[in-house]
Amino acid sequence: MTKPLYKAVKTTLLDRIRSGDLAFGDPLPNDADLAEEFGCARLTVYRAMRELADEGYVERRRRAGTRVATRASRGVQLSIARVDEEIFARNAVYRYERLLREKAVPPAAVVTAFALKAGQKALHIRCRHWADDRVFQLEDRWINLEAVPEAAERPFLHYGPNHWLLEHVPFSEVHHDISAVCADAADAEGLKVAVGHALLRLGRTTVSKAGCITVADLKHPGELFSLCSDPQPA
Repeated sequence: MTKPLYKAVKTTLLDRIRSGDLAFGDPLPNDADLAEEFGCARLTVYRAMRELADEGYVERRRRAGTRVATRASRGVQLSIARVDEEIFARNAVYRYERLLREKAVPPAAVVTAFALKAGQKALHIRCRHWADDRVFQLEDRWINLEAVPEAAERPFLHYGPNHWLLEHVPFSEVHHDISAVCADAADAEGLKVAVGHALLRLGRTTVSKAGCITVADLKHPGELFSLCSDPQPA
């Protein structure tokens, strides 16, 4: 079986890292330049780089580019990717659907994360991301309007908060909580699956110098989403 092109790109870059051609902390060319070098689409490079980042070989920072990870940072890491790009990388048609937008008092755990006062509101977005005719991700997100006041004016009608936040709001830390869950009635309706269907849940908290920016609960049908890593070098 022929190796997928993104795997070939990934293998070539990994060989350069392991051989020392790319040393710890060295910058990598941008995705457009790598796509030209390998004669492929930018989404092919993006998928290869995403896997290298997830496996701890490179560190990707929006507006700061990509660098080879230091030994101290090696390990399984999860970067924040744009969900539409994830779907495009699967050669699927992407569609966004907003289900809810409201300013409301968040749950207690979010109040604590945002360090809000009693009764203080945050922006709540619930939306779906489709891959062809399947719901790929059900997103339930709270945005801290104290840390990101400009979000209050964003309707998020035609594209999701993940896209806008990555483009406009710098962050310094990301925390993930990964679990396997079974779909309850609300999940089943949102993801268009049966109650009890196996889901992969990704809880994500994003932090900047201004404090906690956003808390998101991202759920995917188990068969449409996977997390993997390769053995790391000593």
